[in-house]
Amino acid sequence: MMRRFTNLQTDLLRTFVTVVDLRNFTETGAALGRTQPAISLQVKRLEQLTGVQLLSHRGKKIELTADGEMLLGYAREILRLNDRAIANLQRAKLLGTLRIGLPIDYSIEYFQSIIAAFAQANPQVLLDIRCNRSLDLLSALHVDDLDMVIAITDVMPAPHVALYWSEHPVWACGRDHRIDPDGPVKIIAHPDGCFYRKRMIDALNAEGRDWHVSFETPGISALQHAVLDGMGVTALTKKTLLPGMRVLTPKDGFPKLPHVHVGLFYKHIKMSDAALKLIEQITQGVRAFRSPTLTPRG
Repeated sequence: MMRRFTNLQTDLLRTFVTVVDLRNFTETGAALGRTQPAISLQVKRLEQLTGVQLLSHRGKKIELTADGEMLLGYAREILRLNDRAIANLQRAKLLGTLRIGLPIDYSIEYFQSIIAAFAQANPQVLLDIRCNRSLDLLSALHVDDLDMVIAITDVMPAPHVALYWSEHPVWACGRDHRIDPDGPVKIIAHPDGCFYRKRMIDALNAEGRDWHVSFETPGISALQHAVLDGMGVTALTKKTLLPGMRVLTPKDGFPKLPHVHVGLFYKHIKMSDAALKLIEQITQGVRAFRSPTLTPRG
């Protein structure tokens, strides 16, 4: 017997994603040109099609259910492909300004290359690229001060994430750096709010080891050079290790550090054709060098 498939209508998925992004039925209606009751009916229709509850209400607060979280990643991907297909078929001209946030606490050369290639191929699109701490970038996205962001976060899924993958930080120091077993661990770190910093401090506290932040900088380059200069130890991903550094392991007295998550974040309702094209290129690029999780669960 041939299996019966349920077709997920893009207008229902668009309503669902917009409700999740805005967390408000009335604002979703205004954004999509529909009434609040119509938005409620579309969400109910999608729940009927899928056979599961997607959203829950706690007073006026809208929350995703576990099934809603499962659907969200697929919904964003379906809408992105749908909108890019229409834009390509209609030969949409890529115009406007794209405001992009890139993290100073992660290796971004790969993404800079993708963005630079996009800029060269689409000179009519103006780019406004800002580098900042991941937390600040996500805050700017939340208030619509940025269109898309690549950022590190502590847990997944997270609001507005479309694509994410994990990185495993490692302890690192200069090749000839000597660690005093009787003194506090000298830490080189980004300012408070950095997920690497928190992981280092939590790991040392759990081991009952004393520590001291000996060098603090917001930029990855200054941090790397402080490590090479022998000013202490830090946490880096393999992409940010430089020649002249050595990795510290539990044999050296440094416990394993938990993963961090890196994601591509945007609000689908705000996306222009140019933004969707760049998102497509970033998505393809990420898939080429790792296996990201496209469907947020949590």
